[in-house]
Amino acid sequence: MITGEKDIINRCGKQNPFCVPEGYFENLTGRIMANIPAEEAKVISIAPTKKFSWKGWTSLAAACIAGAVVCVNVYNNKTPSIDSSKLMSNVTTYVNDEAYDEAYQQEVLNYAMVDYNDVYNYMAGNSY
Repeated sequence: MITGEKDIINRCGKQNPFCVPEGYFENLTGRIMANIPAEEAKVISIAPTKKFSWKGWTSLAAACIAGAVVCVNVYNNKTPSIDSSKLMSNVTTYVNDEAYDEAYQQEVLNYAMVDYNDVYNYMAGNSY
């Protein structure tokens, strides 16, 4: 035992200071039941009481459709129509143009941080 425990036991003894009155547990259930109210508990609903009206939903749907129509019209008015034949002729002209030369390739490779050895290994199928 700890020395402090010995002092407490010497002063107070080993006797239990707590006691229960005679017959306390014999009629405990009856006393508890007597304190419970006889009427049933009131049921409280937590479900929302307000119902959504069709008028609110239809106006919301109409606003969304009107917004979509406006967005499509704005997009169609700002997007120029492109003739695919002109586009392809511009691409072939650019590829066959003399400006697409070694210097341009080197600039692209430098921008991508790739050198000719990496390109060669890729084309040859070698792993890095």
